[in-house]
Amino acid sequence: MSWREEYQKGSFRGVPFSTQSHERSGGRRVAIHEMPSRDEPTLEDLGRKAREFSIECHVVGADYRAGRDKLIDALEAEGPGLLVHPWHGQMMVAALEYTTSESTDEGGICRLSIRFSEAGLPAPAPVSVAAGSDGAAAADATEAVAPEAFAKDFSIDGVAGWVEDSASNLVKGMADASQLAAGLRGGVGPTLRAFQSALSYLPGNVSSLMRSPLNLASSVLGLVSAVAVLGNSTGRSSRLAPLQMMLDWTPDTPEMPERTPQRQREATNRIALLRLFRVASAAELVRAASALDYASYDEAKVTRDAIGDHLDALALEAADRGDDDTADTFDALRRALAADIAAKGVSLARVYSAELATTEPALVVAHRLYRSDTRTDTSLETRASGIAARNRVAHPGFLPGGVSLEFLTVDSGTVA
Repeated sequence: MSWREEYQKGSFRGVPFSTQSHERSGGRRVAIHEMPSRDEPTLEDLGRKAREFSIECHVVGADYRAGRDKLIDALEAEGPGLLVHPWHGQMMVAALEYTTSESTDEGGICRLSIRFSEAGLPAPAPVSVAAGSDGAAAADATEAVAPEAFAKDFSIDGVAGWVEDSASNLVKGMADASQLAAGLRGGVGPTLRAFQSALSYLPGNVSSLMRSPLNLASSVLGLVSAVAVLGNSTGRSSRLAPLQMMLDWTPDTPEMPERTPQRQREATNRIALLRLFRVASAAELVRAASALDYASYDEAKVTRDAIGDHLDALALEAADRGDDDTADTFDALRRALAADIAAKGVSLARVYSAELATTEPALVVAHRLYRSDTRTDTSLETRASGIAARNRVAHPGFLPGGVSLEFLTVDSGTVA
């Protein structure tokens, strides 16, 4: 199994962070005895040293300060806590010390250096994972490694001015696409202000950010994340369509033939930027789709298939250009979404068709079908509105008789 498959999203006491690098130290506790008139010392082995783990990580996003404060509270809490180490798995540790750094040059991110020591306690047994967690975990893992992959390929060192301008225009196009998607998502209050802050920061600082690819990547990820948290609607289309639009976005400028080193650098930068934006958009799309409350398994399945097919196409496109790591990323996101939909599907209602003998009000039909369902808090009025909306009836007082209508089962296995 490769390290990417074993990689886990880092967290301490349940508070997540994005890991950049880590160090581990250990050894043996040895007492050295040097005797008079003897050249060779005598070594006394006192046992293994306590292992220490140093982690360089960050918290990023439009509302990063809330995540930063939660992590600081976890680090300053008394006693040992559970560390999910991205490379070494779960362990009980004590937080020895930490430092944080923030700057106006890197808006929307807090970097932390943390030193842990093993506590000598067994890690608690894993608990069952809630439906929807696979998508969130895959999105977190994707966003954790995306900046490093981007920085490996993107560079403007020693390039012609027009190569830098081409990359700058591409970043500004991403910002414009994000703004359009944000308009579709809506949003009010702090989340909207946070997005506007991220949006205003990115285009105005492109020139300086491009000289620090990791910072540029973090800013793009923060912008996409800010779009994802906008809006209060739980409707499937209103929540997913803007993120789908960002995933589909392509720049207006055509690709040029790669006949010179400068054109090759321009093309490499273009691919790296588009890959970053698409990977970030795909991660947030899967996160949102996994977290949605679906009215029926059929609706969830439609979403799973549509997003899964798109991620398959992106994976094939990446594989065709020899980018196997990105192809694997899209595949992992697709599998995580499928796992979440399968977990949700156990308790979701199914759609079935039936005909009414005569035209009736939706409320009367809802009372007849669902009055015995005491396992949910869904009111009959809500059920009636759902029946009318599902069948696109002009007025809920008149469900037509003699035509095929769609209804939901009471649960995943019982037809009302």
